[in-house]
Amino acid sequence: MQAPQELEYWVALSLIPGLGGEKYRSLLQTFGLPEQVFAAGLSSLKQVVSDSIAQEIRLGIDHAKTAATLAWLENPQNHIVTLADAEYPRALLEIPDPPPLLYLKGRIELLGKPGIAIVGSRNATPQGEKNAEAFAQTLSDGGLTVVSGMALGIDTAAHKGGLSGTASSIAVVGTGLDIVYPARNRSLAHRLADEGLIVSEFSLAPPQSGATSPGATGLSVV
Repeated sequence: MQAPQELEYWVALSLIPGLGGEKYRSLLQTFGLPEQVFAAGLSSLKQVVSDSIAQEIRLGIDHAKTAATLAWLENPQNHIVTLADAEYPRALLEIPDPPPLLYLKGRIELLGKPGIAIVGSRNATPQGEKNAEAFAQTLSDGGLTVVSGMALGIDTAAHKGGLSGTASSIAVVGTGLDIVYPARNRSLAHRLADEGLIVSEFSLAPPQSGATSPGATGLSVV
């Protein structure tokens, strides 16, 4: 993984308004690392991205926007893995739209372990949840890290089973890691952060926004 000073360029580029993953990767392919993207001339940038995005990049790093993420990284549980890092999951590189950055909380070494996904209904029956937890624990004890989405129902049961086994569990979530959604899974999120791993492609919420998803709650990051 890279030093915080290098990661700031990756984070700052990801926070450029309107710049999605595809254009982010196009900039990397054209100019190299994010530091080189920020050093590129306006006319060269316009050949890859729109005029408005090129203008934003030429303004340079907005340190006020990246400060919260850099502070978050001071916690040894927290990590960012980029496309340039050896720790980036090889399987993700095979999909059409691999995220340029992954935000991680917990045991980063689990990214490289064999895994199995278990997902299902949010409105599962008690017996269904019991079965999912039992299956997950058996698979975890067999050496497979259980991957799910931290939703209620089957996902929650799968995580509990995976954490109870030897290979643990990974949650792939749809919010920044400063948010727990759903809020009812706050204790599970903290257990995953301590014993497993939580993964997101989404940046932390800007400090000034104060925005959270309905039913979400903050996850302590310091």
